[in-house]
Amino acid sequence: MIRRPRPDEIQLLPQIEKDADERFRRVGLQLVVDMPGHSMEALRQAWHHGLLWVATSPANRPVGFAFMKVAPGVAWLDQLSVLDRWQGHGLGTALIDRAQQKARALGYAMLHLTTYRDVPWNRPFYLRRGFTELGRGDLTRAMRLVLMTEVRHGHPIWQRAVMARR
Repeated sequence: MIRRPRPDEIQLLPQIEKDADERFRRVGLQLVVDMPGHSMEALRQAWHHGLLWVATSPANRPVGFAFMKVAPGVAWLDQLSVLDRWQGHGLGTALIDRAQQKARALGYAMLHLTTYRDVPWNRPFYLRRGFTELGRGDLTRAMRLVLMTEVRHGHPIWQRAVMARR
């Protein structure tokens, strides 16, 4: 099930993000594992604005989440994390769909994201869900700022893809 998190569940999300990021160690991207997760303040702000959702287990416990940001002219999926044992159950797709619905309700024609090009559960996952990779010349100013922020945090720009879905 996909729903807004309860306020007391927000504190669980950084650990879900950290645990889900462990997969990157297996493909040589230790830098992702070592990066700090989203701050509690950022998550609370997203919750306050209705831009944060959790995927839950049958016991109604959060096992994944999606976090969306908006700026003038662009809505983007800032984080999608699902615990390893819950991957392959459609939860990531359902979280993306919820973010897409919210973006549409806010008047955005597209949902954007950045991801790793050559990581099997990143770019290929999003391609299968209708996202297309944008050329650097097609990026809005807001998306270029997102990409540059990621580079400042240590993500290698040559490995990053900016994608969008209508």
